[in-house]
Amino acid sequence: MSPRRRRWTVVVPLKGGPGAKSRLGGTPGLAAALALDTLEAVVGAPGVRSVVVVTSDDGTAAHARLLGARVVGESAPGAGLLAAVKDGLAAAPDEHVAVLLGDLPALRPADLGAALEACRRALRDAAFALVPDAEGTGSVLLAGRRPGDLDPAFGPGSAAEHVRRGAVRLDLDLPRLRRDVDTPADLGAVLALGAGPRTRACTDDVQSHAVLSRPEPS
Repeated sequence: MSPRRRRWTVVVPLKGGPGAKSRLGGTPGLAAALALDTLEAVVGAPGVRSVVVVTSDDGTAAHARLLGARVVGESAPGAGLLAAVKDGLAAAPDEHVAVLLGDLPALRPADLGAALEACRRALRDAAFALVPDAEGTGSVLLAGRRPGDLDPAFGPGSAAEHVRRGAVRLDLDLPRLRRDVDTPADLGAVLALGAGPRTRACTDDVQSHAVLSRPEPS
């Protein structure tokens, strides 16, 4: 792809640290694995010019820089996903921009490239575009022609809220893009889809935790 067509900046908020993904029952290493497998796919995606990672965790920031991302600290650490997204958008250049969740460890560069191209076409007639999660209720990707075009509303029911705010919904046939990880069942789904190498390496850790946490038979 020619440099002329590398038009996208992708903002990726990453929580990082010991509290990340605690509902999975694994260690902080698993949360980092999910994030870095996602980030590696983003950096290599067709059409991506630059990647902005928003995090307050020093370890996550260091790994993100090694992968080639620009790191922006959270202006209000602990304020949540939406605040981090706004920090990333404020740091993005005035060009095509997308916001991507950081827990998509089955993502491949070609998946994101295809989604961004679909968004580019959709943005001819819409303020911004969204790709919903696998359940269809959340949002994994938002895209706009420039940062000010996005009106993010991540959280429960965000897909419908983004549509209400003017986004066009794109139910793309890209299951590796649309599968985020919040529960052990989600993790099993991404492993079946083909998770990245760091996530696969941490799987035994989650399974071991589940065995150790299982109540003894009475």
